[in-house]
Amino acid sequence: MEGSTSVFTIKRVEPINSANYSCALAEPEVSVTFVIKVQVKPLVLISPDTGVYHARVGEKNLVITCHVKEGNPKPGVVWTKQAAKLPEDIKKDHEGARLVFPEVKKHHAGKYNCLTENVAGMDRATIEIHVAEPLQGEREEKPWVKNEDTFIPVRKNQNASFWCTYDGTPVPQVEWLFNGYKINFNDEKFKKTSETAQRLNGYSKSTLTVGDITEEAFGDYACRISNKLGSVIAVVHVSGRPGPPQLSLDDSELSWTVRAFDKILEYQLCHRLENADHFLPENCNSVRVKKSDNNGDDKWTHTIDLQSYLEQGQKYHVQLKARNALGWGSMAKDAINVELRRPEKEETKSTTIISCISSVLVALLVALL
Repeated sequence: MEGSTSVFTIKRVEPINSANYSCALAEPEVSVTFVIKVQVKPLVLISPDTGVYHARVGEKNLVITCHVKEGNPKPGVVWTKQAAKLPEDIKKDHEGARLVFPEVKKHHAGKYNCLTENVAGMDRATIEIHVAEPLQGEREEKPWVKNEDTFIPVRKNQNASFWCTYDGTPVPQVEWLFNGYKINFNDEKFKKTSETAQRLNGYSKSTLTVGDITEEAFGDYACRISNKLGSVIAVVHVSGRPGPPQLSLDDSELSWTVRAFDKILEYQLCHRLENADHFLPENCNSVRVKKSDNNGDDKWTHTIDLQSYLEQGQKYHVQLKARNALGWGSMAKDAINVELRRPEKEETKSTTIISCISSVLVALLVALL
């Protein structure tokens, strides 16, 4: 209608609203296009996020990463060192976002700034690196390494972080491996992967973060720690599929806990006789998931009575695994040994019947004699 006005309103403008918007009329056929580009001031963070990082001379492959959390247009990253030029023996990768110190030296001490800027503004983050000299006469020690878990559940297409703690003298070198091979950070599935190091009270911590993890990146991650006295390794399995169940047996009740973020759809209980070699498909049963199995975290617990699945008086090995939308997870690390004994009342009844029969037979024999 002539003279009418149409208004399009975006109440809370966000970067996702950047687009071309068209207003069109059918008669006469005419349109006008508006281009909206939402500008957002940058926000950067540095990891490790300790503010001060305590390193040691000789420490290998120290990595400092600048993360651009916000910003539109997407800003670049520039590293500087306060009151000095950036040391030439420091490497940059991930489009300049990461600083890699192949071997920490005394001149690496100082404050490092991560700067970023776009048309909407600028931001900076700072980390200070302290570098300690090795003590005179310091005793050499073989490296050690440990991790808190052997399985870590993750969500597909989200960031996944896992770590190991370690120490040793001389300062050991840290390497991360995937399924037995050293991680190539230029590999497509690891392009969004970063490694950070942190010196704590008496030990170091190495953290590996895989960004937007895919099924191709599910597998075994190993933290290998080495110095001239030896090499040690700690392995963690990372997957979006269910982890190996933790089984426990109380009389005839089997309970388990399985870790997974994505909803578990089914459990599978398998059994075999003690002297059998394999779990056969016909000896596996589906167990339904209950709402009470999960309270919103990554742990799923369930309990069943094995008397519904096994015969009394037989010795069995019992195994279990779980399934979610990504597929079946691994079985429990160890099968559990089960023997369901016959109820005492039944045994007593059987004994009583046998005794009665014996008494009758004895009486008949005496009468015949």
